[in-house]
Amino acid sequence: MEKFCISIISLCLALGGVTHIFDNVYFGLLPYKFAPNWVNLYWTSLGVIDFLAIYILLKNRNLGIILTLIIMISDVVINSAAYYSMQVIKDPIALQLQTLFLGFCLGACMWLWKSNSSNSVSPVT
Repeated sequence: MEKFCISIISLCLALGGVTHIFDNVYFGLLPYKFAPNWVNLYWTSLGVIDFLAIYILLKNRNLGIILTLIIMISDVVINSAAYYSMQVIKDPIALQLQTLFLGFCLGACMWLWKSNSSNSVSPVT
């Protein structure tokens, strides 16, 4: 079950990373000109940060969990502001899917952290 959860998290992060890389390749660097510069920079950087999170999640689970949660919490907060306050995002479906994924990450990451720490405890002899 651990591998399944890590695979789902990695797949979703990769999908997000590929989306941002595609936008940068197809539309040029900092392609989100409709958004404020700081949001444009954040969304652009996710093309690299998402893949970095996958790598770290596979190499150092707890650190990867922390980075994944930081990414997803900041992404949902920034995208919520972009949709509700700034009104630069017109379609809420991506935001709703990201919020769903954040919920999955929160639930799975608490379980993955616990299962990882229980595996690292050596038995008393």
